[in-house]
Amino acid sequence: MSVQKFKEEMPEGLYEKVKVQTLTIFCFAIVMIFAGFISAYIVQSSDKVWVKLSPPEAFLFSTVCVLITSAFLIIALFILKKGSTKWVTGFLGLALISGLGFCYYQYKGWGELISGGNLVSVHIVNSIGQYDSKFHFEKDGQRIDHDGQNYFISGEKMEPNEVIKLRQFAHDICENQYRLTNQVISLEENWDPFTIVSSANNAVQFGDTSISWQNDSILNYSAKQDLFNFALAVHLKMEYFKLTGTYGTDFTLLLNQEELEFDNRRFYYKELILTEEEILGVEGSDFDEGKEIKIKGGILYADDGEIIDVSNGHWDFDYRAGKVDFSIVIDNGVWTRLRSEISGDDYAAIKNRGNTASSYLWVVSIVHFLHIIGGIIYLLSLFILALNKQIVAYNKVKIRLANIYWHVLGGLWVFLFLFFQYYH
Repeated sequence: MSVQKFKEEMPEGLYEKVKVQTLTIFCFAIVMIFAGFISAYIVQSSDKVWVKLSPPEAFLFSTVCVLITSAFLIIALFILKKGSTKWVTGFLGLALISGLGFCYYQYKGWGELISGGNLVSVHIVNSIGQYDSKFHFEKDGQRIDHDGQNYFISGEKMEPNEVIKLRQFAHDICENQYRLTNQVISLEENWDPFTIVSSANNAVQFGDTSISWQNDSILNYSAKQDLFNFALAVHLKMEYFKLTGTYGTDFTLLLNQEELEFDNRRFYYKELILTEEEILGVEGSDFDEGKEIKIKGGILYADDGEIIDVSNGHWDFDYRAGKVDFSIVIDNGVWTRLRSEISGDDYAAIKNRGNTASSYLWVVSIVHFLHIIGGIIYLLSLFILALNKQIVAYNKVKIRLANIYWHVLGGLWVFLFLFFQYYH
């Protein structure tokens, strides 16, 4: 039996009902796939180290495109329900264009992720070639410091054009590793007044055919490799983080689900006012006028066992949580935990941790994109039918199916975008 005959023998409206229900089940399966991704993301985000990462700006424009596509399809279906086909072709064409716009901005967004160091699988911290681990820059004999994001001379932030020149200098060194390791390097430019200096305060000299220290001794293979890694890290803007951009704006690190401050390549717990629950977990001691005061369960005890009223007065004390030392200030009943650097074990955990948040963003956006491609193909087929005058009022089921599919995918993408933007 042909499909056409099957459709003709079915009761009126039943064929459309079957098609809609089938598509609804398929869309439900799609939603469940992404529900699984999001559930896994939420569970894994409770790990000790996590990157708070916002989706690229281009994804905002792709979100707008997918919503516009749904709007054009709604209009096309509305026109068909009125029994007219006059403007259907135009709105289907506009829906197709905005759908392709979604694809374009997704591609742009992936480019932004790559340029930002957010690859599918990558470590957070660059452990090779870190600035000042073995080499640093100097200008006119003045040390150039780097805080992981910006360069400074005597505490003053360097001008952008000077930073560009530094990166060009680094590129000139690392552009050919073979020449570097075989001591046949020849720098194309004279990079005065900039020089590269080792952690032992020994400047690197670049001759026409060799690389030597300031004392004229030749760099050994290990030192040349370190120099190459240093130059490569500077050139690729990976002096500390493998992620580029500004810490606190483009990305942030969470330790034990608490957002960290980053300053001069060091991580700190932020100063914060403790909640009642956090206060109950504090244990420590202080000395006031020679008398020991113990703190436990949010209560201060004098050495004779007397309970001290903290609603009026000032106390400073230290306590240890895990391997981190915190300082607490109690001022008229307000408990404030002061800023404190993370422990050495925490640094090791960050150094060895991969950017799992980036991996999830890649997987989710690619899987959703593949579903969108299916919708684009269906829109294209509808547009071709409309151009050939084969879209008529009685077969509006095809437009209705396109509406359902795009509404589900559009709503799903809006949710995903907002989730990655604001969760954590």
